[in-house]
Parts: sequence; C-alpha cells; structure tokens
Amino acid sequence: MPTTSLSESLSSLLAATVAFAIGTSVVLRDRKRDNFVLFAVFCFNLGLFHLGRFFYGFPGLWLSGWFAQTISLLLPWTAERSLSSFVPAVGVTRYGGWQRRLGTVLIAAQTVALFFPSLRELPQWEFVQLVLGAYVIVGLLLATTRVWRAARAAEGTSAAPRLRYLFYASLATLVLSSPWVPGVGPIVTAVYLYFVAQTLVRERLLDLPEVALRIVSLSVLVVVVTALYALLLLWIPSRDESNRSLFVFNAAVASFAVLVLLEPVRTEIESRLEGWLFRDRSVLRKILQQLRLKLLNVIDPDEMAKLVIAELQTSGRVTQASLYLIDRQGAALALSRHLGPLPLARLDLATRRPLLDRMLRHGTQLRDVLQRERQRARPEAEVELDEMLETLGALKASLALPIVGRLGRDEDRGEPELLGALFVDDERLLEPFSREEIDLFDGVVTQAATTIANSAVYEARKERDRLAALGEMAAGLAHEIRNPLGAIKGAVQVMESLDDKPGPQAREFLDVIVEEVDRLNRVVSQFLTYSRPFKGEHAVIDPREVVAATVRLVPEAMRERVVVRERGSVPNVRGDQDALRQVLHNLVLNALDATAGMTDPAPAVEIVLSVRRRGLLRADAVAIDVRDNGPGLSARTMTNLFVPFHTTKSGGTGLGLPISQRIVENHQGVIEVANNSDGGARFTVLLPVQLPVGGQISPGPSDDTGATAPTEPAALPASA
Repeated sequence: MPTTSLSESLSSLLAATVAFAIGTSVVLRDRKRDNFVLFAVFCFNLGLFHLGRFFYGFPGLWLSGWFAQTISLLLPWTAERSLSSFVPAVGVTRYGGWQRRLGTVLIAAQTVALFFPSLRELPQWEFVQLVLGAYVIVGLLLATTRVWRAARAAEGTSAAPRLRYLFYASLATLVLSSPWVPGVGPIVTAVYLYFVAQTLVRERLLDLPEVALRIVSLSVLVVVVTALYALLLLWIPSRDESNRSLFVFNAAVASFAVLVLLEPVRTEIESRLEGWLFRDRSVLRKILQQLRLKLLNVIDPDEMAKLVIAELQTSGRVTQASLYLIDRQGAALALSRHLGPLPLARLDLATRRPLLDRMLRHGTQLRDVLQRERQRARPEAEVELDEMLETLGALKASLALPIVGRLGRDEDRGEPELLGALFVDDERLLEPFSREEIDLFDGVVTQAATTIANSAVYEARKERDRLAALGEMAAGLAHEIRNPLGAIKGAVQVMESLDDKPGPQAREFLDVIVEEVDRLNRVVSQFLTYSRPFKGEHAVIDPREVVAATVRLVPEAMRERVVVRERGSVPNVRGDQDALRQVLHNLVLNALDATAGMTDPAPAVEIVLSVRRRGLLRADAVAIDVRDNGPGLSARTMTNLFVPFHTTKSGGTGLGLPISQRIVENHQGVIEVANNSDGGARFTVLLPVQLPVGGQISPGPSDDTGATAPTEPAALPASA
C-alpha cells in the first residue's frame, strides 16, 4: 500500500469520523430495521478502512496499512447488502460465487503476509495488490448497478428519477474515491454517506436542490464552527507546556459556544441559502407561516377554506389543492374549496376508508412513501395500499393532510375525529414538498382544526339558545292553543249530551271537530317534544329487549306481519331504552302504514339486528334495520324525510322522523334511509357498540360486507 501524504491522511480521518458518526446515529435511531442496521455496518466498514489509512500516514505503522487493505475486502459485500435492503424492488442479488472465492483467497493472502512480512518485498506481491484493488472497485461497481436496475424496474413512478440520482451519486463517489483521484475520495465519501443517511431517516429520496442545499449549508456551518475553534485555539503557543490549561479552557469555551449557537446558526444559514438559491421555497414557507396566523382570526369554516386555497394559489408552488370538510351527517367529506381541475365532490368515509382511516390514525400521508411501502408490503396489505394510492390518484394529490380535532361529546374522552382533509400537489415535480414544508402544512391544518372546533362550539351555543327560545315560545303557544281547544271540545261534548239530539249531518260535523281537535293537540304535544332538549337517562341496554318491547306495542292485528331476525351476536349499546323504543315504534308504524292495503305480495315488515364493522366514524355499530316491501320512497321524499312538518300521510304531523333523528343524534348514532334492491324502503338505526371489558365484541357475522349498505343511498345520519 503506497504511503499517504499529510492532507490525504487528515482527509481519511475526516471520512472515518463522519462514517462512525453517521453509522452510530442511524443505528441508534432504529436498530430494529434491517436497512438501518445494514447501512450502519457499511458505515462502520468504511470508517475502519479510512481510520487505517489515517494511521498509515504515520511512520512505523505499516500494520495500519495492512488493516486498511484487509478491511476493504469487506466493502463490496457490506455495500451490496446495504443497497439490497435499500432498494428491495428487484430482489436480493446473492453474493457471487466467484467474488466469494476470490475474496477468501485475498484475505488468506493478506493473513499470510501478516505473519511473513518478507512476502511484501517480492515483485509478485505488486500483482496481488492490483488484484485486491480491482476486486474492491469491481465489487462496489456491481453493488452500485443494483440501484440502476431498481431505477429501471421503477420506471414511471416517482422513485425512478430519485434512484437514478442515487446511482449517479454512488458511481461518482466510486470514481472519485479510486486511487487515480488522490485526496478527494474521503471527502466525497463523507458527503455521500450524509446523503444516503438523510434518505434513510426521512424515508424518501431527496431531490437534487434539497441535497445541494443541505450539503452547502452543512459546509458553511463546518466553516463557521472551524473558524470559532481556530479563533480561540490557534493563537496559543503549542510548545509551551504552561499553556496546556489555557488550551483546554479555550477548547471548553469553544465547545460550549458551538453547542449554544449550533441550532440557531444552522437555521439561519439554511434560511439565507434557501432564500438565495430557491426563492419559491422560501416564499411558500413564509406564506404557510403567515396563513397559520391569519387563521387565528377566522371562525367560519367556509371562510377558512376560502383563505387557505387563496393563499396556496398565491404561493405558486401548488398547482392542485382541494379542501374537504365533514358533512353535517358525518358520513362523508364534502368538497369545500379547490384549486385547479374539479376533484371528487365527496369522499365517502366507507368507500375511502383505507386512506382516511390511516390519515386519522397516523397523520399526514405522502404518495411516494405509500408507493415504496406498497413495493415491500405483504400480499394481505397490498389491497389497502392500492386503494389508498387509487384515492390519491383520483384526487391528483401527492400530499394528504388530515384535519383532526375533538368536538363536543368527544372532548372528555379525548378521542380525535376526522373533521376534514387538505390534499395538495405540484404536478411539475414528482416529490414536490420537503419535510420542513410538510411540517408547516401540518401547522396550517392543525389551526384549521381549531377553527372548525371553535365554529362547532359557537354553532352549538347558538343552537342551544335557539332551542331554548323555541321551547319557551312553544310552551306559551301550547298554553294559548290548548285552552280554546279544550273549550271547543267541551262545547261539542255538551251539545252531544243535550236532549235535543243533533241530526246525522250535524253529528258528523261534530265528530270531525273532535277529531281535528285531537289531531291538533297531538301536533302541539309533538312540537313540544321536538323543541325541548333531550333529557333521557343513558344506561347499558340490550338492543334485543328494545326491539321486543317495540313489537309488543304493535296492534295485535298487525303484529303477525312483523318479523324479527338477528345476525350473529349483538352486543349492548348505551342509551335511553324508552327513547329508543319510541324511535323504533315510529319506524315500525311507518312501515306498516306503507304496506297497508297490499295483497300481492303480502305486506311484511322485517326488523334485523346485526353488527356493522366501522359503521360509525371511529367505532363499530349495532345496526337495527326496519324494512318493508311497500312501494319504496321517491328521491324527493327521501330528501325531505327529516324536515319538520313534512309528511306524506293524511293526518300525519310530520314530526315523528325529526324527533326520531333528534333522539338518535343524542345517542351519538346515525339514521340511514334507502330503498331495498327488491322493493320497499329500509331505515337503519346505527348505535355505537358498548364494548365489554377487554375491548372486544363477540365474534359473529356482521354486515361489514355491505348487507345493509344502501343501494340507492340517501344517507341521513346524525350530525357530529
């Protein structure tokens, strides 16, 4: 091994230090991941090689040169193993048999030379050194080609150009680290290791501008720190033994100053360089920071959505964006505002569940990260990942940010819910947003969640005030109406009891008066019920008992038309039994009225109890279906079903379904309505499952496959 100059020796020390530092930081970050551990092994291998080269620069340490040569024989193997874990799409290439045999022979030759140093003086030993160098370089080149094969296999995806960048960087590092380019190799190796480490830690291949920015900022930071040490240490005479304490003291002062100034200086350097080199990025970051502050003064969700999209458009870095908010029924995310081509109008929580559920549980999602996860996923996980990528493709988004918050009833339990989502993309770039920009986007959606929560609190307060005023008005109105109604009914009854009996026609009109008085009295009573706050007592109840009690209330003549079925084991729910019985009784009576007078087919009403997996936004639900085989519901009727005083029945008040909906809302549940595929209507009451101790419901058949999913849906669940 040829002797090295002082500059080469010091650059080897730099490369060794960086390699050991990066390898240690990577393995400490996550030692359970194979790609982290294998990359750390490669870093340690390089670090030992350069450390041996550093000590070989000192006279008399020929053993360090032998160590560097011997440890270099492991570099092709550790590089191939590390890159195999980094780009698994093309499979794992086995270490070639010829490489293994040749490597074993060279290690044996090095071992023999260690015990018989005279062999190194023979002319034939030069040939061994040439073979050793060629073995290492060719082995590293073959390992590097794995990245090129992976790039070709990933053609058409966002990973392909980034893999090509990694290949070119690996190839350039290999060329510049060869013996034909002395002095530069160790420094290039240090930069390369930093680049790969950043790629691993961030789980995404960085684009070239970001890499350049990080390398330049790191280089400037090194110069600043070096200058600080030089300022405090170089002026001290090195040969004066009395100055050792001063040297140590100044070194401690310099280290303390570096620790204090490192983070703010690095942030300032990066921001300055970014402003000079990549102005559009600094503009986007400034806009996102200001946008979060502007949202502090916004309380209306629609105004918030309008402001967010307008600011993103101003940045020039976002070509497509769409902001969705949870609808009043809590069944879907509805498009509020968008930038670019019109995206999907609604994101149904059931059909788009894989992506939305992952966003709720794990936060922001990146398209390129999901694509790489899809490549290394097990077959059972591929389906869900494909659905997530399909949703992002339909939205034309590379970044999905959930708007997560806690509203009303969930604040005490601390359970977050999905209030909306922001999807953004810059179609001009494959991976348009850096991690720092994503963090700023997260800050914006966090403030958006606060805005929505504040708006909900404000609207709920307004609703309570409105209902309180309505209740007071209803009570006074009921008093004013019931008094004359009682007088009218009493007068009619007195007329009927007189000796001078009225004729048949007069009696008919008197009966009409009594019927209308009774009907108007029912309207007043139901109006009072609708306007008063719900005051039921919640307890753990069995849905089957509620259904059985409801059936007992059905007139005996029609009871035989009602059939009750149960699918699997039905768990308990929490609620007011009397109130839920009122809901089901109303639905059953409506179904019986809808089938009245039918002969072919025979009128039938079916009550089905089952469990719907993830039937509600964040929980399983007990589903109680009330089905009939009547004529079904028109689209217009379904639209107005829960509008107060809207009725399709003569003599109906139009308050039965609104009252039922209000009761279910107070049970944190959902009412869905749809037409059956084989005719008739179906009303489904969904109530949160009351989990037993252990948090698991009893296994059994459920309708999570869509058995009770609407065929012609008009989802009308309770508002969140």
